[in-house]
Amino acid sequence: MGSQFSLSLELTKLVPFGSLFNAAGHGLVRLVRDIQASGSDFITEEDLAQVFGRNRIEPLFASTFRTAVKHSVIHQLTGIAELVIEGGAGPTVKRSLNEPGYFAMVVQLSLLTYTHELIGLTKALIKGFERRAHGASEYVAPPRYDALKGTLRAIREQTCGFMWELFISAVERKLFTTVGSTDGGLYHARVIPQVIIQALLDSFTAIQHMPEHTYLRICTSTGMSTIVVWAHRVLGLSVRVDTKDQEYTFGQQPVSIYIDANSPGRTPEVALLNETNDSFFQLSTAPEDTSLMPISHHPIRDYGTISLRLMDDSPHRARSLVESIVTSCIVIARDCNEARYLGGRESEGRNHSTTRRSSFPTVQQVLSVSRLLFWSDVDVIDAINLDSDLPCQARKSESELPRLIFGGFQELLRLTHVVLVISMARGFEEDLMLHIDSLEKTQYMPFNVPDARSAFVSLVSLLQGRTPQREENATSRTSVVSAWGWSLCLGSLACQDPSDIGADLVFFRGVPTRGGEKRRYIIDGVQPRRGLAARQREITLGDFALVSGPGEKCMLSSWAYSKKTRHFVGVTDDAFEVLQVLSCEPVAEGNHNQNHQPYSLTIGFRTMQEASWNVIHIPACEHSSTIGQSTILPDCVWTFHGFESPFNASFAAGTVLAGLVAGASSARWILIDTMLRNWNSYLWPSRTICVRSRDCCFECSLQFAKSNRQGSSVGLVL
Repeated sequence: MGSQFSLSLELTKLVPFGSLFNAAGHGLVRLVRDIQASGSDFITEEDLAQVFGRNRIEPLFASTFRTAVKHSVIHQLTGIAELVIEGGAGPTVKRSLNEPGYFAMVVQLSLLTYTHELIGLTKALIKGFERRAHGASEYVAPPRYDALKGTLRAIREQTCGFMWELFISAVERKLFTTVGSTDGGLYHARVIPQVIIQALLDSFTAIQHMPEHTYLRICTSTGMSTIVVWAHRVLGLSVRVDTKDQEYTFGQQPVSIYIDANSPGRTPEVALLNETNDSFFQLSTAPEDTSLMPISHHPIRDYGTISLRLMDDSPHRARSLVESIVTSCIVIARDCNEARYLGGRESEGRNHSTTRRSSFPTVQQVLSVSRLLFWSDVDVIDAINLDSDLPCQARKSESELPRLIFGGFQELLRLTHVVLVISMARGFEEDLMLHIDSLEKTQYMPFNVPDARSAFVSLVSLLQGRTPQREENATSRTSVVSAWGWSLCLGSLACQDPSDIGADLVFFRGVPTRGGEKRRYIIDGVQPRRGLAARQREITLGDFALVSGPGEKCMLSSWAYSKKTRHFVGVTDDAFEVLQVLSCEPVAEGNHNQNHQPYSLTIGFRTMQEASWNVIHIPACEHSSTIGQSTILPDCVWTFHGFESPFNASFAAGTVLAGLVAGASSARWILIDTMLRNWNSYLWPSRTICVRSRDCCFECSLQFAKSNRQGSSVGLVL
């Protein structure tokens, strides 16, 4: 160990690294503040750059990497000006673009964070720093755990636009004849043992600056592909890998790094030698070494193909399964868009508009996502004849799907589910990272066609992987989840009016950010007791008034106008907590509420989305829709002002009660919330709530609600 410290001292003299602390002025203070706010740590970056910054990045690779990560993007999601999704180059990457030493650090750590789980990598680097300092005259403290982990995560998020998978998979195709043919499978084969990471902290620097006098010998059965990419593609060094089949050379002679991968199960060892085969240092695995875990994530591009080949080595069988999966998804998409299913029940004879899954993807969306997920087998997808009678169309219910598709194998059913839920989202690009689950087969697995709510849960799981789940009460309040530099957002964050939300699930490159401070979640805040009391306040009879009934003429209007929405943002360790107060006030003319009391609703974005999922959104019609247009109310239709309806026996089953809140977004939200809270109460003996879109005329919205009564009352938000 002492010899590695001695070498590191000599390398420091040979490759001096200038510290930013030599700088002065408020610019440095601002840089420190920005880096800390992003989740990284200024001092830790300095310590890391002192080691990784000594290495020279291969010029062509440096240009490629710089081009991929130099851009940044900001997405404004809500009416809260300071709360955004900020992605791409952050303060750490921006600084590195102008400082070669920091750039070298960012590039190398970006690779390591791509192939290693953050907790294990953090511990391994800390131990590596501690051990290489043995022999120093005074104690040299390693980076702090929390600071180092935050720095690694910030680098991974800010460089997520670089496709490391292309370089790693190219090496693996050369080294391994089949995917997953190494000890522990594909992703475990990318993990570098801790002892080797420790040795590489100084070995690469020594080889780059003393190429005629040093070479490295490594014995390991894992981490070969990562080491080859690191040494050869990133640093421009030549590497030879000896496997049980043959020797593979990356780069030109002379070779400076030799990897012995011919002894599976052998204890990892590493030695840095000089030209006379004398060692500068030699390390081997110790019992207390950290066991690093692989990152079982893969870019969405070719995600499905890799999943199948991990399960079955035969490319021919995998291609046939691609056709079956995509064909089944097409059939399900056709059926759901033709309204054959609703909540697992047949909807034969029910109104087409009611039962149609407005959030469900079209066949073209399924095909587009399938081409991305099965990138290497896109020719199989393009060969599917969409005009022919596809299989599975004769089934009678969704419960028969597991038996009809693939005999119920878990992974095949899971991939069918993955295709469908990703097709329900938008905004993603080919470098979006998704977790690949364990690939065990089971004889049976239940299958349900996903709706928007279950799709959100599934996409969160795919995005986060093995990340520890948050508390249940916090998870149920979540509207934005971030991982790997991407954020999955509910549509409620981008819309003000309930008719604009739909069931959108949107990916944005970036992390929730407020004033430079980053968090990985946006959740609904917890309402104070006084807020709940105000929200549940007793409603007087004066708050409800019938306006028109069947056969009478009524005008599309609103009895209230919306006031400015107020937002409240709190910060926890991992989340922004957000609440907004929606307010409306009755108009003076013809006002049924003589006290002119304002109405308000304190609500979060997840609650708004849940409300949107629990109502039927009336689609646009072919007619013009304007505030002030009039129509004669059909049978069983009543319009009213206010938010609460006392029970009235004269309202028989099948009545449509339409609230006149057209054009007033806050009033519409308050009415929807009121109806949903009274779902099973005597106030609204109705189980159907319809919301008019702004592109649907007055008459069509009334006819839609009337045709969907199905023996019960309907609440209509105009």
